[in-house]
Amino acid sequence: MTKKSEKQMAKMVDPVQPHCDEKITAAITCSHAGSMRSLLVSKLLGQGGGGGKTSNLPNPVFLAVGEKSIYAFKYVPRGFKFKFKQEVARWQKDEIDVEYEFSGGMATFVLSTKSGDAYALEFPIVMGGKGLAELFFSALQAK
Repeated sequence: MTKKSEKQMAKMVDPVQPHCDEKITAAITCSHAGSMRSLLVSKLLGQGGGGGKTSNLPNPVFLAVGEKSIYAFKYVPRGFKFKFKQEVARWQKDEIDVEYEFSGGMATFVLSTKSGDAYALEFPIVMGGKGLAELFFSALQAK
């Protein structure tokens, strides 16, 4: 990965690290799949709403990947910083399967649990974000 992607990832990992009880290797902010595109389309059409809810996670959600666990946080963006409200979910990495794709300037992925829950999420990869996404997905898939 490029130095720029590694530096961007450090800016995501550093603020969430104090909220986790293991070393965090990657982190990203994301939204429910489809909600970002729906919000953009509705704004262009002069309507108010965004997309429908695809899971019980907050929208947007901050995901942090540790060596053994994946953490989900409710957060509030503060410029280029984050204020974490609460941890809303935690999964063991070995109990999660991940499928992802890059399409139309977005990284879309599904976290599936062995118990049958599935979380469809997305984040933009324009302006150099694909390297950041590759770091994130690599950390998610490392067992």
